[in-house]
Amino acid sequence: MASAATIPSRMTHPIAEYRVDTPRLTLSVRDHAGGEPALLALHGLASNDRWWDLVADRLVPAHRVIAVDLPGHGKSGRPDSGYDFDTVSRDLEGLLAALRHPEPLVVVGHSWGATVALSFAAAYPALALGVVCIDGGAGDLKAYFGPSWEMAEQTMRPPALKGITPAMLRAWMDSSPLRDGSDPDTAAEILGGNFEDDGTGAGTLRPRLSLEHHMQIAHHLFDANGFELMAKVQCPMLFIPAGSPSSEDSPKVRSIARAQEVVGDRARFVWIDGVHDLPVQRPAEVAAAITAFVDELAAQPSSTSQK
Repeated sequence: MASAATIPSRMTHPIAEYRVDTPRLTLSVRDHAGGEPALLALHGLASNDRWWDLVADRLVPAHRVIAVDLPGHGKSGRPDSGYDFDTVSRDLEGLLAALRHPEPLVVVGHSWGATVALSFAAAYPALALGVVCIDGGAGDLKAYFGPSWEMAEQTMRPPALKGITPAMLRAWMDSSPLRDGSDPDTAAEILGGNFEDDGTGAGTLRPRLSLEHHMQIAHHLFDANGFELMAKVQCPMLFIPAGSPSSEDSPKVRSIARAQEVVGDRARFVWIDGVHDLPVQRPAEVAAAITAFVDELAAQPSSTSQK
């Protein structure tokens, strides 16, 4: 593991950023110091570990938040393959082994990261005290994008972002709901973690996640069955969908209803009104829901996650 460095931040607590060698690749970590149980925080597709800054600021010092740039993202390694859920889960197990973190954690994931969290908890039950899925994990993408990958591939392909500048990112935040949880400057800094200099010398940016790797992940996500994964998870779960349960009978409402049928009283469901990117737009509400869930875990027998 590379030596940790305290880095400048708008947050009210110190943050250490470092890189950790796992058996397959190097993962970049943004570590918000705090107490136990710690949270392993996993971002969504084409995102980065800064997506958790605003939530972490409300969870420390009670809880340590270990936010990770997942494979292919941010400052982590970019292997040619291995973006399936089993491999990424092994990468995370390797990360925790390298960190020598002795206690089970609460694994928190947003969007794609929510399905990663379910996969990790199913594969490594001794390491998962609980799972939190934020607008992800409970769903069937075939209901959104069609029954075949051939149909979904074009819809799930990201837009071609060329010639983007930091000034453009900042300007977008003047009208983006992402600013609601902080301010336009902070939201632009968080969003900026998704990009890097494109090497042209023009001061323009490109996504850190390559198109090829993006589509590999999208394909694995399309094929995933979140309901089968959550049925295998032994620890308690919290699902935080964005929106309202009183909306029309949408695919998301149907997915949450099915998740409730699958997991029964092993899970809690807390709807938060907002857009998909709740950790940035609604950090106070997300942190409050996580805190209540972790407090409930603390009141349960310590063997809960080992059943």
